[in-house]
Amino acid sequence: MEQYMTPQEMKEIEEILESKKDQLLRAARQSISEQVNAGDPLPADSIDISTDESLQVTELRLRDREKYLLAKIEKALVRMKTDPEFGYCSECGAEIGFPRLKARPMAELCIDCKEEQERAEKRLPDKRQEEERNSRSFFP
Repeated sequence: MEQYMTPQEMKEIEEILESKKDQLLRAARQSISEQVNAGDPLPADSIDISTDESLQVTELRLRDREKYLLAKIEKALVRMKTDPEFGYCSECGAEIGFPRLKARPMAELCIDCKEEQERAEKRLPDKRQEEERNSRSFFP
Protein backbone atom coordinates (compact mmCIF):
# COMPACT_ATOMS: atom_id res chain seq x y z
CA MET A 1 0.00 0.00 0.00
CA GLU A 2 1.45 3.36 -0.99
CA GLN A 3 1.88 5.94 1.76
CA TYR A 4 -0.41 8.92 1.11
CA MET A 5 1.09 11.17 3.77
CA THR A 6 4.37 12.93 3.29
CA PRO A 7 7.24 12.37 5.75
CA GLN A 8 6.61 15.89 7.08
CA GLU A 9 2.93 15.07 7.73
CA MET A 10 3.92 11.83 9.48
CA LYS A 11 6.39 13.80 11.63
CA GLU A 12 3.66 16.31 12.47
CA ILE A 13 1.31 13.51 13.59
CA GLU A 14 4.11 11.97 15.66
CA GLU A 15 4.79 15.35 17.32
CA ILE A 16 1.10 15.73 18.16
CA LEU A 17 1.04 12.26 19.72
CA GLU A 18 4.22 12.92 21.72
CA SER A 19 2.84 16.26 22.90
CA LYS A 20 -0.45 14.68 24.06
CA LYS A 21 1.52 11.93 25.80
CA ASP A 22 3.70 14.49 27.61
CA GLN A 23 0.61 16.48 28.70
CA LEU A 24 -1.03 13.38 30.14
CA LEU A 25 2.11 12.31 31.99
CA ARG A 26 2.63 15.81 33.42
CA ALA A 27 -0.99 15.92 34.59
CA ALA A 28 -0.62 12.50 36.23
CA ARG A 29 2.59 13.53 38.02
CA GLN A 30 0.96 16.76 39.19
CA SER A 31 -2.08 14.87 40.49
CA ILE A 32 0.11 12.42 42.40
CA SER A 33 2.16 15.29 43.82
CA GLU A 34 -0.98 17.12 44.95
CA GLN A 35 -2.31 13.98 46.65
CA VAL A 36 0.98 13.39 48.45
CA ASN A 37 1.31 17.02 49.57
CA ALA A 38 -2.33 17.37 50.62
CA GLY A 39 -1.68 15.89 54.05
CA ASP A 40 -4.48 15.11 56.48
CA PRO A 41 -7.45 17.41 56.13
CA LEU A 42 -8.95 19.14 59.14
CA PRO A 43 -12.01 17.45 60.62
CA ALA A 44 -15.02 18.20 58.47
CA ASP A 45 -18.73 17.72 58.58
CA SER A 46 -20.51 15.00 56.62
CA ILE A 47 -21.26 17.30 53.68
CA ASP A 48 -17.58 18.20 53.30
CA ILE A 49 -16.61 14.54 53.53
CA SER A 50 -19.21 13.62 50.91
CA THR A 51 -18.00 16.40 48.61
CA ASP A 52 -14.38 15.29 49.02
CA GLU A 53 -15.31 11.69 48.25
CA SER A 54 -17.23 12.77 45.17
CA LEU A 55 -14.25 14.79 43.96
CA GLN A 56 -11.95 11.82 44.54
CA VAL A 57 -14.23 9.54 42.51
CA THR A 58 -14.31 12.09 39.70
CA GLU A 59 -10.52 12.38 39.84
CA LEU A 60 -10.13 8.59 39.67
CA ARG A 61 -12.48 8.36 36.68
CA LEU A 62 -10.51 11.08 34.94
CA ARG A 63 -7.25 9.25 35.63
CA ASP A 64 -8.76 6.03 34.23
CA ARG A 65 -9.76 7.84 31.05
CA GLU A 66 -6.31 9.38 30.79
CA LYS A 67 -4.71 5.96 31.30
CA TYR A 68 -6.85 4.56 28.48
CA LEU A 69 -5.94 7.51 26.23
CA LEU A 70 -2.25 7.13 27.05
CA ALA A 71 -2.41 3.47 26.00
CA LYS A 72 -4.06 4.49 22.71
CA ILE A 73 -1.34 7.09 22.12
CA GLU A 74 1.40 4.52 22.79
CA LYS A 75 -0.30 2.08 20.44
CA ALA A 76 -0.52 4.76 17.71
CA LEU A 77 3.16 5.65 18.12
CA VAL A 78 4.16 2.00 17.76
CA ARG A 79 1.85 1.53 14.77
CA MET A 80 3.26 4.65 13.17
CA LYS A 81 6.79 3.23 13.33
CA THR A 82 6.05 -0.42 12.53
CA ASP A 83 2.88 -0.59 10.43
CA PRO A 84 3.14 0.56 6.81
CA GLU A 85 -0.66 0.87 6.82
CA PHE A 86 -0.70 3.53 9.54
CA GLY A 87 -3.15 6.21 8.44
CA TYR A 88 -5.43 3.75 6.68
CA CYS A 89 -8.75 2.60 8.11
CA SER A 90 -8.43 -0.73 9.90
CA GLU A 91 -11.98 -1.59 8.84
CA CYS A 92 -12.20 -0.70 5.13
CA GLY A 93 -8.62 0.20 4.19
CA ALA A 94 -9.46 3.72 3.02
CA GLU A 95 -7.26 6.69 3.89
CA ILE A 96 -8.19 8.12 7.26
CA GLY A 97 -7.02 11.51 6.05
CA PHE A 98 -4.41 13.90 7.32
CA PRO A 99 -6.93 16.45 8.69
CA ARG A 100 -8.68 13.73 10.73
CA LEU A 101 -5.35 12.38 12.00
CA LYS A 102 -4.29 15.89 13.03
CA ALA A 103 -7.49 16.21 15.03
CA ARG A 104 -7.46 12.64 16.36
CA PRO A 105 -4.02 11.12 15.76
CA MET A 106 -4.99 7.86 17.50
CA ALA A 107 -7.77 7.24 14.97
CA GLU A 108 -7.83 3.77 13.48
CA LEU A 109 -11.05 4.22 11.50
CA CYS A 110 -12.00 6.57 8.67
CA ILE A 111 -14.88 8.91 9.45
CA ASP A 112 -17.44 6.74 7.60
CA CYS A 113 -16.49 3.57 9.50
CA LYS A 114 -16.37 5.48 12.81
CA GLU A 115 -19.85 6.90 12.22
CA GLU A 116 -21.14 3.42 11.36
CA GLN A 117 -19.55 2.04 14.54
CA GLU A 118 -21.25 4.75 16.61
CA ARG A 119 -24.63 4.06 14.96
CA ALA A 120 -24.23 0.35 15.69
CA GLU A 121 -23.38 1.09 19.34
CA LYS A 122 -26.55 3.19 19.67
CA ARG A 123 -28.67 0.35 18.29
CA LEU A 124 -27.36 -2.09 20.91
CA PRO A 125 -28.92 -1.85 24.36
CA ASP A 126 -26.57 -0.84 27.12
CA LYS A 127 -25.30 -4.10 28.64
CA ARG A 128 -25.35 -2.70 32.17
CA GLN A 129 -29.00 -1.73 31.86
CA GLU A 130 -29.83 -5.15 30.45
CA GLU A 131 -27.94 -6.91 33.28
CA GLU A 132 -29.70 -4.73 35.81
CA ARG A 133 -33.11 -5.60 34.35
CA ASN A 134 -32.20 -9.30 34.39
CA SER A 135 -30.99 -9.19 37.99
CA ARG A 136 -34.21 -7.47 39.09
CA SER A 137 -36.28 -10.24 37.53
CA PHE A 138 -34.74 -12.73 39.99
CA PHE A 139 -35.75 -10.64 43.00
CA PRO A 140 -39.44 -9.76 42.85
